[in-house]
Amino acid sequence: MCYNVLMDNFEYLNQISQSNRPVKRKISTKGPKTGLIIKLSAAGVLLFFLLMALGSMLGNLNNKSNDLTKQLYTRTTNLNTVLNTYNRDLKSSQLRAIGVSLSAILTNASNQLSGYLTINSKDKNALILDEKTAASETQLVEDLNASINNAKLNGVLDRYYDNQIGLQVSLLMAQTSQLLARTKDTNLVAILTNLHTSLETIHQSIENYTSN
Repeated sequence: MCYNVLMDNFEYLNQISQSNRPVKRKISTKGPKTGLIIKLSAAGVLLFFLLMALGSMLGNLNNKSNDLTKQLYTRTTNLNTVLNTYNRDLKSSQLRAIGVSLSAILTNASNQLSGYLTINSKDKNALILDEKTAASETQLVEDLNASINNAKLNGVLDRYYDNQIGLQVSLLMAQTSQLLARTKDTNLVAILTNLHTSLETIHQSIENYTSN
């Protein structure tokens, strides 16, 4: 009820205000045109800044996608090096076959990602990661190599290799999924989709081996 009273009072004051306003006898024909021009100019400026913001956002997304592609390329290359180092020392022929298949998948992915990055980047260092990410990837592969080598020296290579390679395949699948969600480039999507499907097959093979 108080709300209605306030609104009635507000309307009443509005009517008084309007009745006390001086009546303009001459209406300038320039006023409305000037106001329209100002409004159009303001809208144009606003649109300009919106387009700039959108362009900046898309640029950041493209840069992020490119960085993730470089990281994926580095990861596949590094992991393949580890596989080639220890595959021949495995006792299980089934596990060796999985390792050989995974190595072939990673070699193919590395070659495709390398070609994609080189073609689509004007930067001479198209394959080189930023310093922080490069250090992180180097640390990752060094830790993996050291732990698998330690397992080899302790006579438990097969068991540890199976566990660690399964983990690395899962991480690669997560990376490809993340990158697929960020890019619309059809060439990159084709590479990633093929890689992800192949990794799923390897992951299933590792699970089957573990369950036996």
